[in-house]
Amino acid sequence: MRHMTNKDDGLSRWLKGLVSRKHHNVAVVALANKTARMAWALVYNNVDYNESLAAA
Repeated sequence: MRHMTNKDDGLSRWLKGLVSRKHHNVAVVALANKTARMAWALVYNNVDYNESLAAA
């Protein structure tokens, strides 16, 4: 969460928008949920991480 202000990738932009609308703790849980879902999808589909699809 602290490093998102230094980045301009899709996931950081998504997180910045979420933090502006929701409480910090809600954003942390949403980020953990999104990260877990992305990790599961990568393992399940046996594909490499593609940063351009992270915020989709």
